[in-house]
Amino acid sequence: MAPFLLLFVALATGSPVKRQTTGGLDANGDGLISYDEVFNTMSLHEALVALDTDGDGFIYLPQIIGLWGVGDKFYELNVDGDDHLTFREIENQMSLRDFFNEFDFNNNGTLDAAEAYQMNFIYDTINNPTFGNPLDANGDGKLSVLEVQSMNYDEVLVALDADGDMLLTHDELMVLFGGLTAEFIHDQEGRDHDGVLDFQEAEAHHMDVEKVFEILDLDENNYLENGEGAGFYTIWEVHLNSANSATA
Repeated sequence: MAPFLLLFVALATGSPVKRQTTGGLDANGDGLISYDEVFNTMSLHEALVALDTDGDGFIYLPQIIGLWGVGDKFYELNVDGDDHLTFREIENQMSLRDFFNEFDFNNNGTLDAAEAYQMNFIYDTINNPTFGNPLDANGDGKLSVLEVQSMNYDEVLVALDADGDMLLTHDELMVLFGGLTAEFIHDQEGRDHDGVLDFQEAEAHHMDVEKVFEILDLDENNYLENGEGAGFYTIWEVHLNSANSATA
């Protein structure tokens, strides 16, 4: 199924905290991101707000892994040992410079294109606010784990359940999984083998959005592109319309 292309009008803003809003994060166009370029565009708090895709005020382990490839920093910052980081936990132990350095994997003082991908995502989220936070938040034509995390797995299941019976048929799951649907059903369904998943079965084996992302990422390049993420666009539209109806 082709994705619904969601077109949103950018909201103009005069917010004083957005100090540099033209030219992108790479202000001098040298292909590298320096600390000064980051410092001139955002505070650490603004970066954390941009990463908090569900707006609950917390940063979770999968988001830390998505940022830096490993979860070490989550455990280092998680002083109370719960399942999330508050902004205060992070800001009490990190500066913006520390945050920047976590992306500088080769420790050369600047971020190349690969190192800067997530920082560019943060910049675009801060400086290009759009209605409803469209799924491809930075408009690069591909989806990252951070972007699909704007929906949780339960929301994905509800969006797929077209008739609202809390049972997911092959046709309903096809929207997201396409040719991988039969394999997904086989892996997730219980002993009845009826070819239909109830929500409990769909959540078997600790299935979540990140694991769905991995299933769909056929070329294993850590992005959904060239049609791999088409189903997520469709689900996002259903999710967005449902959210708008609930608040109308």
